[in-house]
This record gives sequence, structure tokens and C-alpha cells, in this order.
Amino acid sequence: MNLTNARSSGSLHRQVRRMLVQCITIVLLLAMSVCLGIELHQEVRTRDQLLSNAAQMAADAPLLTGDIRADNAQRYLARTVQRVSEVDMLGVYDMEGKPTAFYDLASGAGDVSVLPALRADTVSRLCSEEKTVFTSDEMPNGADRCAYAVVRDENGQAAGIVMAGLYLRSYHRTVLRVLLSYLLITLFALGIGSLLSVRFSERVKRELLGYEPDAFRQLFLQRMDILDALDEGLMAIDEHSMITYMNRAAADILKIKVKDALGQPLKTVYPRSTMARVLQTGKSEYNISLESIKHVSVISDRMPLWRDGKVEGVIAIFRNRTEVTRLAQDLTGVQHIVGALRAYTHEFTNKLHVILGLLQLGEYKQVEDYVLHLTQTRAHSIGYISERIREPSVAALLIGKAYRAAELGIRFVLDPASELHGDGQYLPASSLITILGNLTENAFDALRDAPENAQKEVTVSIREGEHGMLISVDDSGAGIAADKLDRIFERGFSTKGEGRGTGLSLVKETVDAFHGTIRVESEPGIGSSFIITVAESANGQQ
Repeated sequence: MNLTNARSSGSLHRQVRRMLVQCITIVLLLAMSVCLGIELHQEVRTRDQLLSNAAQMAADAPLLTGDIRADNAQRYLARTVQRVSEVDMLGVYDMEGKPTAFYDLASGAGDVSVLPALRADTVSRLCSEEKTVFTSDEMPNGADRCAYAVVRDENGQAAGIVMAGLYLRSYHRTVLRVLLSYLLITLFALGIGSLLSVRFSERVKRELLGYEPDAFRQLFLQRMDILDALDEGLMAIDEHSMITYMNRAAADILKIKVKDALGQPLKTVYPRSTMARVLQTGKSEYNISLESIKHVSVISDRMPLWRDGKVEGVIAIFRNRTEVTRLAQDLTGVQHIVGALRAYTHEFTNKLHVILGLLQLGEYKQVEDYVLHLTQTRAHSIGYISERIREPSVAALLIGKAYRAAELGIRFVLDPASELHGDGQYLPASSLITILGNLTENAFDALRDAPENAQKEVTVSIREGEHGMLISVDDSGAGIAADKLDRIFERGFSTKGEGRGTGLSLVKETVDAFHGTIRVESEPGIGSSFIITVAESANGQQ
């Protein structure tokens, strides 16, 4: 979904409206079903009561009780039907079940022939009842419901039967009237629901910053994936010091599970934390060294989260201090310088032990010769490197690497054609230390497991010209397999075990930063060569 278009589309209105219409329709259908059933039942009861009253009233009329065959019975029935609007027809039967009078309100006249005669058993059953009887037997065509009442003379003897009835169309009108009333209620409810849906969707959209819910969900999940992919740990607390967010990196650094931390007080998860201090001060804190968290050294940055001029939370960025320190050492070359000095000290200590041993043996002449030899050799070696490498820090690195190579039984060679002016024209000293330090250590590692009788040699060449710089480091190690050449510059990739795989990636990043190129030539069993070129304008582009 296009997130930009999702801001202006009206799909939220449609979704909310559709949802509300569906809910209202379902509720109304259920309500109408119940209410309609109740009301129709009530209508039937009311209708039956009216029919019963009409039939009994006609049966109790003095005119009929005197003589149901009276000529004016027809007029009496007409007057009665017209007064009782809920009744469609009235009819009179004699004791033999034959109709004697009939009036139809719909036609305004009565044709007694439309009334079917009552069977003898029906007449007998009706006469045996003391109250009005409803029966579906012998009803006129089109009738829906008929009530029958017995006409009794002054002696209480049955003299005839009166019928009051309703046509089916009258019942249909009643049902239609009820349905129409509910339809109007439904239309009114849907209109109100549509209006409310528009208002509700507008409010929801404002709360979602103008995004559609699906787009907002997609954007939210995307942001969460980005935060979880960071190497730095992120943790946020609200104004009550409750943990509201923690990414995977923070959970790994703090050695806790995300699900165990979310929603918990900060003091419960990490009692020694001082993040809550930022809630009080409202000031950011940077490079705060935290107490060891389950044997992990951590540094943190804390920033307050402001809303409407009030601090509503704090977000902290965690970094593994050990990892940061190691990375900084790799980037600056400090580790390589320290390693070189350590090798020099170790070598110097060994020589002192030799001198001490000779003195104890009383071999003073040999001591003198040994010291002179060392002085001349080291002076020559140091002078050889210093003459060609005029950048002191780079020269110190190479001298230390020479001593380190001697400890490992490796012949370290500086190409006689090497020359470095030390003006940083192409690469600064820190970048050179990063490149040379990592490449020489990589070369030493390649020779570390070589057989004792194998030729172990590392050659370094640094050449500066008018148009660029060339750096090469060659070793006589086992070489690199062809299937691994494409991955050796990936961070974390190494054949030397866990925790390695950063040196060559740093070299590649440093070379790329100065728009240089790096090429690897390797042949199994013969050795490897790393060749770096930096063009004339590379440094100037930075």
C-alpha cells in the first residue's frame, strides 16, 4: 500500500460505515424479529378480542334474541359492522346451520349465499360452549379469522349463531403496518449510524496521524523491524518509569527477555539504572558508563521524550562497551601499536636475559660482542625502516611487527622500493595503521599453522607516486580457497573461529572511504597478496 496515498483515501470512512451498518442491521434484525413476533402476537390477541366482542354484542342484541329471522336483521348487521371498524363481516345462522343474514363491509351489501352452511356437529359444538368460539370450519372465502357466538332467547335456549370475521387482506394490512413502522425505525437508525461512522472515522484518522489503519499498521511494523535490526540496544520508559519498549539488541545486552521486561517497573528489571534521573532533569546524558550487567560492560545515551512541553518518557541507547572499545582500537590502530610495543618489549627482555646469563658466566668479551652486534643490527633494522617510512606512527608499527614476526619465526621484509613521505597526501596515518596492522596480522595468522620447515615470509610494500599510492602485503601461507575469496571482506566472516572477522572488513571499509581499490591474489599452497591502490584525488574528496 502506498503510505502517502493512504493519508488522503476515504477507505477508513467506508470501512467504519460498513462496519456500523452491518452491526446496526444485525441488531435491528434481531430486535425486529423479537419485537415483530411479540407485536404480531399482541395484534392477534387484540383482533381475536375484538372479533369475540363483536360477535357476542351482536348475539346479545334484543332484535336477534327476539327473532333471528326478522327482516330488519340485515340492517342491524350493517349498522353493527359500520360501528365496529375492526370487523369486516357479520353473519347469522339458524339452529340448522343455514345462514339467514350476512353483511360484508367491503362490498356494503350482503349476499347470504356466500356463507357456507354449518355442519350439524359444528352447530352442536358451538351451542355447547358458554363463550365465544373461534373455528376455521366453514369460513367464507377469503376469511382469515372468524368468531362464533350463540344467540339465546329469554329462556336461555339457543336460538341461532352469530359470526364475526376478518378477511385475510385486513390481516395483511395489519402486518404491513407493523413492518412499515419498523422499516422507518431501521432507516432512521441507519442514518444516525452513518453520521456517527463519519464522525468516528474522522476522529480515528486524526489519532492515526492521517493514515489508514492498514497503512498505519504496516508503517508501525516496518519501524519496529528497523529498530530490532539495529546493533545498538534501545529501551524506553514512560513518565512512571515503566518499560514501554525494548528491542532485541537491548535484551541481548542486558541479558533479559523482552516479554519479561515490557510493562515492568525499571527498578524491577534493572535496579541500579539511573534512567529515571532524566525524567526529573529533562536533560540528555551521553556516554554514561553503567555498572556491569551480568558481566557485560555497557555505555549508554539517554534522551528525554517531550510532549506538549512535558517530559513523558526517556529513551536509552545501549552499546556493549567491550565491543565499542575493540572497534575503536581497530579503527585507530591503537591495538596494533600496543601489540607492536609488546613484541618489542618481549624481544628486548629476551636479549637482556642472554646478556645476564653471559655476565653470570663471566663471558665479558662475548657480552661486549653481543651488545655491539645487537646495536648494529637493530640500528640497521630501525634505520632501514625509518629512512623509507617517514611517518613515525607507521614506522613504529612496522618495527613492532618486525619484532612480532621474529617471535613467531616469520621473516618480515620491507620492500626496498618502499617510500612514505608522511604528509598524508593520499591516506592519513590512522588509516594506514588500520590497513597495515590488519593485513600483517592476517598474514601472520596465515603462517601460524605452517610446518616448521616451511618458508614463512611476509613482505610489505608501500609506494607513493605522483598520482597515487600502492600498498601490498604478501605472505607465503596456505592461501585462500576459491569459494571463500568473495566473502573474506564480509564483517563477521572468518575461518579462525568465533569473535573474528572484523579486520579485513575494516580494511575494505577504510579503502572504500577513500575511493581506493583492493585486490586479492591467492593460490592454495603458495600464498596470498593483498594489493591496495589509492588515486591522487581520493583523500581530497573526503
